[in-house]
Amino acid sequence: METPAEIRERWRYLRDLLITQLDRFEAGSMQMHSDGENVSAGAIVMLKRHIKEFDQLIAQSEKRNP
Repeated sequence: METPAEIRERWRYLRDLLITQLDRFEAGSMQMHSDGENVSAGAIVMLKRHIKEFDQLIAQSEKRNP
């Protein structure tokens, strides 16, 4: 089982990858399509919200278990 520090490190790595992808979506260099419909704008909003929520969970966990 991973330690809390290892989990935080993994999350930060994955978070950085997600943020890079979001930057590409926002810049227009990447798009996401489903049945011919561009869903990039919706995907960006959803991913940003989930990243923020997970960051808050990590922060709360760190406050309880320093």
